[in-house]
Amino acid sequence: MREDLNNRFVSVVLFVGALLFSFSFSAQTQDEVSTGKDAVYGEGVDVLFSHTSGVNVFAHTQGAGVGFRYGYFLTAKTSRSLGCSLLYLRHEKEEKTYNPVYVEGLPYVWGKVNSFMIFRVYVESRREINPKLRKGAVQVERVFRYGASLGLEKPVYLVIGYPEIPYEILVDELYDPIEHFYNDIYGRSSWVNGLDEMTIVPGVNASYGLTFEYGNERSFTRSVEVGATIDVFYRPVEIMSEQFVDSKFAFLNLYLKLGVGSKWTQAR
Repeated sequence: MREDLNNRFVSVVLFVGALLFSFSFSAQTQDEVSTGKDAVYGEGVDVLFSHTSGVNVFAHTQGAGVGFRYGYFLTAKTSRSLGCSLLYLRHEKEEKTYNPVYVEGLPYVWGKVNSFMIFRVYVESRREINPKLRKGAVQVERVFRYGASLGLEKPVYLVIGYPEIPYEILVDELYDPIEHFYNDIYGRSSWVNGLDEMTIVPGVNASYGLTFEYGNERSFTRSVEVGATIDVFYRPVEIMSEQFVDSKFAFLNLYLKLGVGSKWTQAR
């Protein structure tokens, strides 16, 4: 009787051991096939892409902007694109204020004589440094850009009240810190005033960043990019009046960029 029980016990142990081994082998096999591009995107992803494009919005340490790129793949891991972006750049000393009596007036920046925007045209080079080999993983790319910058310097107009408070008339005038004091300024004028007096300031730009691409769709990309960029102009750009601060000809900024894009193969 005892021998029969022992035999049954050994049989159960062997059966359980066989099951555990089977599960272990199955899990190992599943883990082996759950990596690689087939696991991330599905089977049949060996076709190389030829072209790429994308749009983005970004914030930088002195403002924000939007951008677009279009390019082609040099190899499976490198690409080159032409791109452009338009951004608004604020001076770090800007501080909004209001008319102390006429609170309905739009806020303005005391001492700001020009609004400044930058239109960039650049060549972009990307290189994959960490591929996406599992679902939920992130692909990392190194990005370098260089190109031309066109600074758009637009004079600031303010609404000036005459005579002194209480005002009888309001007039849109080109802001002059020497002539216009706090009690003269009703508020900010329309942004379109001064567009016909805009000055173009040529320059160059360069940037370096890391792009983190996520998502499980191979042809549609979503990404976050962080990096630094510099714009250098041929002359100092006067945003705040030179009576208060020195003008700069170079602007170095950190940025955070959110982008979406596509990759595809174009028949020749």
